[in-house]
Amino acid sequence: MEGTKGKKRPAENSTAGRKAKQQKVENTKGKKNKKEKPAVKRASSAYIYFSKDFRTKLKEKCEKTGDTIPKVNEVAKLAGEEWRKLSAEDKKPFDELARKDRERYQKETGKNVTKDSDKPKRNPTAYFIFLSEFRKKMANQKLPDGQKIPSLAGEKWRTMTDKEKEPYLKEEAKEKAKYEEAMKEYRKKAKDAPKPEKKVKPKKKPEPEEEEEEEDEEEEEEEDDDDDDAEEEDDDDDDDDE
Repeated sequence: MEGTKGKKRPAENSTAGRKAKQQKVENTKGKKNKKEKPAVKRASSAYIYFSKDFRTKLKEKCEKTGDTIPKVNEVAKLAGEEWRKLSAEDKKPFDELARKDRERYQKETGKNVTKDSDKPKRNPTAYFIFLSEFRKKMANQKLPDGQKIPSLAGEKWRTMTDKEKEPYLKEEAKEKAKYEEAMKEYRKKAKDAPKPEKKVKPKKKPEPEEEEEEEDEEEEEEEDDDDDDAEEEDDDDDDDDE
């Protein structure tokens, strides 16, 4: 009987052994989380592609002429001005690059980044209205070598007086009012539209607490002691019978 009581449980079955094993598993999980895949690069817009091309060309031009390359914020401002001067036709190459990049991003992430076709198109600016008119006037005219309609339109716009620009500014205000009204209607519809139901993830079962494990071990030890006592009583009864 003493031999049975003196036996120790293996370290892996003891409370301390289980704690060490659990800690080892948690450490392994932590290492796996650190090796996560790098984030997928977001899709670039048509304007981003244009601005990169604009910076490259401006840098090459400054290097040839020996001029100082403008600062980053100045280049960004110039790029924005030039972008607004471009027609839809001139923007097509950059739109195509952006479309391909959206497809790449969607393929890598499984997310749909297509634009909302129901969303109202932003109103044209006064300059864009002028550019459309200027383009029609210059349609049948021969342009100077190396010159493009957007560049000529930009030069013309900068030399115009406030009075000359007034009709285009009024037209812009009129179109802006239409756009804002359309956006109100669009937001109202979006608000009233039923939202998709969120998928509820099943809750994980809580892990058993260590205290409960210790109580189970104590109960097992008590059962072992009871069995040992019962065996000793049986031995004593056998001795009395003899």
